[in-house]
Amino acid sequence: MNTEQIKSYLRKENRHIKIITVRETASTNDELKKPVFSQGNETVLFIADSQTAGRGRKGRSFFSPEGTGIYMSLLLHPDLTPEECTLITPLCAVATAEAIERVTGVKADIKWVNDIFVGGKKVAGILTEGSFTKNGADYIIVGIGINISVPENGFPDEIRDIAGAVTEGSAEIREQLIAETVNRFMLHLSGIRSRDFVPLYRERLFFLGQEITVLSPEGSYKATAVDTDSDCRLTVKTEAGEIKSLLSGEISVKI
Repeated sequence: MNTEQIKSYLRKENRHIKIITVRETASTNDELKKPVFSQGNETVLFIADSQTAGRGRKGRSFFSPEGTGIYMSLLLHPDLTPEECTLITPLCAVATAEAIERVTGVKADIKWVNDIFVGGKKVAGILTEGSFTKNGADYIIVGIGINISVPENGFPDEIRDIAGAVTEGSAEIREQLIAETVNRFMLHLSGIRSRDFVPLYRERLFFLGQEITVLSPEGSYKATAVDTDSDCRLTVKTEAGEIKSLLSGEISVKI
């Protein structure tokens, strides 16, 4: 990946971001947790061509082979309240979906809360981590993984039925998509207090009105996805008619 090419695609107001590219790392999120980065005050974009221990939500692994995807993390030191910090993941989902559409022309949807789908297949995921206090965050790391093209030998058996890719891809598309994702993210972040991105998030939730399975520590249950509110909480109606508002968790959707 060409660092200068990536920077050239960034908007002028984002060119202060420090960009680091490597051929391989265990996890781009873990790299940015190192004190040399997390204890500084710079905004840093760390990009790897492959990850040996890429991670998703709930401790899952994120398949990160060389040359077929984008594996990047953005380190921020934002002045946000605890409530605003919870909006980072859905905000990033909107930015990623918008960037995919702008660069590739394919329609991108969102599965609550952090998965990006194209043509019924998951093509991207987001993992937000950081150091949080009762007043906000010391730092936030937003990890983004995007499948640009299908690996030569396909996806592993355990994800073959659900994983997809946005395009056949090229180095230039990859660099452009990296920059456009950052551009869209920083734009929405600047307006996070107005929550302008929330209607855009709702528009891309492809399963509203459908039956879903809510997966929670207390057990799984069937429900209908009703809506999402200004905090991106998912409103569901259980089979018993109970209305619930989900701030976090996971859902299963039949596609």
